Amino acid sequence: MRPLLPFKVLFPLVLGVALSMAILVFSELGFRRLEAANRTMATSLETQSTLHEILALIVDAETSQRGYVLTGQPEYLDPYRAALPRIDDRFSRLRQLVARQSTPEQADRVNRFNQLIGKKLAELEATLALYEKGGRDAAFELISTGIGQRTMDQIRATVATMAGDHSGSVSEDTARWTRDVEFARLGMQIMTGFTIALLLIVWILLRREILQREEKRRQLLAEQQRLETEVERRTGELSELSNHLQMVREEEKTRLARDIHDELGGVLVSAKMDVSWVEERLRHGSAEPEVASKLRRAQDSLDAGVALKRRIIEELRPSLLDNLGLGAAIEWYAHEMCDRAGIDLKINVPSDPPKLPPAMAIALFRIVQEALTNVVRYAKAKKVEIDLVQAGDTLSLVISDDGIGIPEGAQNNRLSHGISGMRHRVRALRGEFSIHGTPGRGTMIEVTLPVPSDDASPATATTDVARSSVTSA
Repeated sequence: MRPLLPFKVLFPLVLGVALSMAILVFSELGFRRLEAANRTMATSLETQSTLHEILALIVDAETSQRGYVLTGQPEYLDPYRAALPRIDDRFSRLRQLVARQSTPEQADRVNRFNQLIGKKLAELEATLALYEKGGRDAAFELISTGIGQRTMDQIRATVATMAGDHSGSVSEDTARWTRDVEFARLGMQIMTGFTIALLLIVWILLRREILQREEKRRQLLAEQQRLETEVERRTGELSELSNHLQMVREEEKTRLARDIHDELGGVLVSAKMDVSWVEERLRHGSAEPEVASKLRRAQDSLDAGVALKRRIIEELRPSLLDNLGLGAAIEWYAHEMCDRAGIDLKINVPSDPPKLPPAMAIALFRIVQEALTNVVRYAKAKKVEIDLVQAGDTLSLVISDDGIGIPEGAQNNRLSHGISGMRHRVRALRGEFSIHGTPGRGTMIEVTLPVPSDDASPATATTDVARSSVTSA
């Protein structure tokens, strides 16, 4: 089996990976040592700071006590009283810091330091007690013994010794940190050299691979462009076919409505006239009651047939659309549907409806027809609102209800023929269609169409045949 990479490429890669792992392990160990050194340095610095803070608090307490003894004014004791609890708090913190890196010698020094602090505070307290009982002279006698001065010197010496120990520890940690940084720097330099060599090799290989992929990409791009061109061509053909089928369907509906009106309407009216004539003649003669009842039933049936014929004609091609315009047709159809279903209707159409091309008018009417059909069948709505508004060269149609809404994703479902039909009608007129619905909160359909100028347009020309006027009987 042929290897993926030649040996002269594979060997530097393996060596570089091994060296990288070694440097990574050493760097991790070095970082851990640096973290430990940083923690030790931080502890040492905080320990020194705490020692000097305790010393400063003792000096403040002693100064405050001396000022009170000399002046006798109570306010001089305020720093003394404030220093006592802070000395205890700072010494507790000192014990915690020393316990982190405790050695027997350091622990012994902390204990001796604690004893010296207690001795100093006891001397200050005794001086104050003598002052309260025997006055200033008694207090000066204790001060003049030099006990407090010697204790203070011992405290300063202890603080200096402990701070010096921690300073030496900080110096050692700093030196170790410097060595680790230097070694890490050397490792990074070596690693950088190997990385540069590996990058050169990888660059050569990648350049070769990129050239091959670029050639394949150009071939795929050319094929993709060819397929997109083919898809666009076929999509255009399908769109033209769909528009043609819609136009043919509207023409067929118009022809069917005209035939029903002309032929079936004539037959029904002629039959109604004949039955009315016979009924009139029999009314003056001695016709049997059964014959008169049959004639009245036939008359009622003919009236129902005429009404059914009129409703079928209006649903196929509403005469109001051609005679009075889109607004009147929408208002008539909406009232018919909503009154029959018991739905409250609020409709807003312009009093002076715009003159629209037949293709746009019939498309908007069919959208209203489809929307109201869905509301009556599925929405379980109590209220429907229809707004038709023209603003400039844009016509907007909004249909909303308070029904159960539509399920999530239904507006994009390709099997939803009603929604797809509405969307396609709008797209054929270069408009925008959107449907929004929330389960339990109703549905809203929004249609926006550009209104063409008064000049003749292709859409007008293709649908002139559909403008045949159909009058109801």
